[in-house]
Order: sequence, then structure tokens, then C-alpha cells
Amino acid sequence: MSAAKIRRIRLGRAPNCSSLGNVVNVLIWSQAAMAALWVAAESWPTRRRRDEPGGGETRATDDPPALVSTATENGAPHEAHVQVTRACAMPCPTCHIDPEVGGEHVPAAVLAERFRGLAAAGVFHVALGGGEALAHPDLAEIAASARAAGLSVGLTTSGVGNLSAIVGFDQVNVSIDALGEGYARVRGYAGEAAALAAIRALLGAGVPVGVNIVLDREGFAALGETVDAVVALGVRDVHLLRLKPTGRAGGVYLDRRLTPAQGMAVWPALLELLGRHPEVSFRVDCAMTPFLAAHGVDPARMREVGWTGCHGGDALLAVNTAGELAPCSFVAGPPDPGWRGGVRAEPCASCAWSATCRGGCHAVASFLRGSLLAPDPECALVIAHDRDSIQNSIK
Repeated sequence: MSAAKIRRIRLGRAPNCSSLGNVVNVLIWSQAAMAALWVAAESWPTRRRRDEPGGGETRATDDPPALVSTATENGAPHEAHVQVTRACAMPCPTCHIDPEVGGEHVPAAVLAERFRGLAAAGVFHVALGGGEALAHPDLAEIAASARAAGLSVGLTTSGVGNLSAIVGFDQVNVSIDALGEGYARVRGYAGEAAALAAIRALLGAGVPVGVNIVLDREGFAALGETVDAVVALGVRDVHLLRLKPTGRAGGVYLDRRLTPAQGMAVWPALLELLGRHPEVSFRVDCAMTPFLAAHGVDPARMREVGWTGCHGGDALLAVNTAGELAPCSFVAGPPDPGWRGGVRAEPCASCAWSATCRGGCHAVASFLRGSLLAPDPECALVIAHDRDSIQNSIK
């Protein structure tokens, strides 16, 4: 790859339900540290590569896990989130789908064929989810078939189920949004013990483990306590996800979403966590990008480390139990959505972060504004623009 200029590096693999995993740590690295990363990436051993339109290539590495690209655009998604079951016995009110206790499992042979198709299309990584993926009786076989297709494979789980089935995974992320009574209030059942036990068991078995924390207003208030607890267990990869108004969560979203003040507090909270736990990789999903842009985080730095806002239909693809393709897990198809060109309405059209943020979360915009192409109404810059527009209209 040394013959061509590296344009972006996306570090790690993030088997969560909404993001390839934007790494917060690198946003505050020095220029010397960034330069060292670029030099090191030249020699990382390639596991798999693909040519991209317009020239250049993207290659996947395992040590460290990363995607390194010399291309200006993606010819296909890098990652696919694959729903393997609709079954789940947990009553979580903020679930992004509406699973059932006896929900259907996708047959392992069907999933194997889907994996082969995704690999042929150029996908590098699949992230398995549900429902509760541990409910699937053939999970080990499913992981093996993904690996046989040449894909790296991750999984997201509540930790409730048969953990012995988790073999051959590149990373497993356990969802835990709060602790103790806070967990029960946020997720609707007393599941903290099961989640923490799953983390201990997976780490003990040598499985790479991350933690997913979906931020609603109560969970955000307890974020530091939750992070401290999982880091004490040995977790070194923490993923912060924005609540989305889809599935069951649509019915509680207005009461559970972050307040405007909490949205503005996300970046300071991340900086505080980085200072307290410098050994931990902190990631946020693409829907959180507006909360960082409001603090003036350098958009050029964000782009060179592969950080984008919504990458649905670009770097990301979702496959539901019926095999239907969509840009992400929170909106229906088509898999090549109109928003790939960005949101053209103000204030996004003239925003310095528009090329990086891409208008914020389109699922949120659709829910609150009735259009996938509306600016994310929870972005602080959009809130200020709307407020100023109203004040000007009444003068």
C-alpha cells in the first residue's frame, strides 16, 4: 500500500447495532502520534483487500484490527449488521425492534448463503444481532460459516443465554446501560448481574469484549459509574450509542431521549472519561456526531480517522431476518438512500461539519420532522438555528 497515499484509517471492529465505531481517543492525539499511526499502518499485515472505484483500495487488517484505505470513496459497505433472530425474552422498552419470546430464527444454511453474498459484494465484517442472538440454537455454526466466507464476525448480546455458543467471534459486545436499580429502570428487568457475569465469563475465555451503553437521560446521568464498573472487570472497549426512536423505543423516545443539556454534555463527559481511563478505547455511534460538532471538534481530523456521521448505505448495510437490505438497522430500505449526498437544508447546507456529520441521525429526523432528509433536530447547531429563525420571524 506504500505506493499510494493513505487517506483514512478506521481502527477496531465494533459489533454494535448502530455503528462501525468512531474512536474518540484519536481526536485528541497529537500530530506526532497521528503521523506515527500513518507510518505504522503501511506495514500492518493485510487479511483481505478490495479495489475501490476511482482508484485506490481498502484493506482489512487483524493486528491491529482496522480498515486502511487509499480510496476517495467506498465501492461497497465495509460492514453488515445481520439480524439472526427475532427471538428475545427481555422486555427492554428501548429496544430498536419489537422482538418476541418465540420469534423466528433464521436457519443457519440461509445465513451462510447470505454471508457468501456479502463477502462477494466486498463486505469485510458482519455484526450479528437480534432479538437476542444467544437465543439462536446454531450460533457457533453461524459464526463458523461467516468466517468460512472470509468475514470477520462480531456479536451484540444482553448476556442472557448460552455463552458457551460464543466461539470464533472476533469481538462480543455486552449491552449494559446502567447498574443496579438503574439497570432495571432503563431496561425493564433486573439484568445487571447477568450482563456482568457474561463480561467476566467472556474475558475469562479470552474472547475480545466490548460494552455497549445506550444513552437515555437516566443512563447518561450514571455513565461514569457504569464505565468505572466495566473497566474494573477488564473491559477496554466502551461503545456509547444514541437512543433511536424505532421499534419499542418509538413509544418511549420523547420521555427517554437525552435532554438538550445532556446532548451538549456528551463531549465533555467523553473527555473526562478519557482522562480517567486512558487505557480504554471509547467509541461513539454515528448518530452522536452532532453532539461533538457542537463543540467544534476538528472535522478534518474526524475524516482522516474514518469518522463520519451517518454512514448507512455507504460504509454500513443492514440485513433483517427476511433478508431485506437497508442502510442501517433503524430505517427501512432502499440500501442506497438519498441522504448519501448529505442534507441540503439549512443549517446543514452551510455547516462546516456537514461533510462529516451528514445531517445527523436520519431516523431521529424522520421521527421528529417527518423526513429522512431533515436536519437532525436534536443537534445543538440546529436547535440554535431554529430558535434564531423563530425570533427573527416575530420581530
